[in-house]
Amino acid sequence: MKTEFRKWLPIIVMIIAATGAFTTHAMNVKAETNALVQGYLQINNSETECEESDMCLNTQTEIDCTVSGDQVYGKDEFGECTIKLYRPEQ
Repeated sequence: MKTEFRKWLPIIVMIIAATGAFTTHAMNVKAETNALVQGYLQINNSETECEESDMCLNTQTEIDCTVSGDQVYGKDEFGECTIKLYRPEQ
C-alpha cells in the first residue's frame, strides 16, 4: 500500500501545483481588469481639456462615475478624456 502511494505522489503534487497556478493567474487577471484609474472631468465639454477628479473603474458596472452630475472620463492613448468610467459596486 505504501509503495503504491509513493508511485502516485509525484502526479498528485503536479496536479495540486497546476491547480494553484491556474487559480492564482485567474485572480491576478480579474484584479488587473477591475483596476481603479485616475478620472478626469472635461472642461467646457472638450475632450482635450480635462482636470483631475475621482478615481473610478475602467470596467463597466451599473453605476456611472459622476461628480456633481458630470460624467468622469479616463484618458485614451492620445491623452484625451474620452473613456467613460464607472463607480465600483458595493
